Amino acid sequence: MTASSRITPTRSFVTTLCLAASVAAAASPGRGDQDVPDAFEVCLACHAYEPDEAPLEGPTLWGVVGRQIAGVDGFEYSDALRRHAVTWDRAALDRFLSNPQAFAPGTRMDMGGLRNERERAEVLDFLEQLKPAADAERTDDD
Repeated sequence: MTASSRITPTRSFVTTLCLAASVAAAASPGRGDQDVPDAFEVCLACHAYEPDEAPLEGPTLWGVVGRQIAGVDGFEYSDALRRHAVTWDRAALDRFLSNPQAFAPGTRMDMGGLRNERERAEVLDFLEQLKPAADAERTDDD
């Protein structure tokens, strides 16, 4: 057997594996319906963001803007977040995302924060889109 004949099955296997992964990702329900900014990728490990998407480790981000802080029914929030009796608006989310521990000392969100203002703005812009179409139209007309 020559070296080239041993490589071909490996290349073929890798190509098939990559193709299968691409097909599986394209067929996955939910994620992919929105144009996700690169800066939001860090959020995907712990947070769902599509309507009716199964919850992950953190609370869903669908409808987060305008929602009471610690306001997802059935999610076990830290005392640090339950102490905040306000809603998530852009300013509160900006402070939280820049440094979660400074905003709510003791929060279980262990992400160190998005220090880059441009990246944080991209995430905030995206979060503002995560709501039903009727809400989006009302906000755009205001």
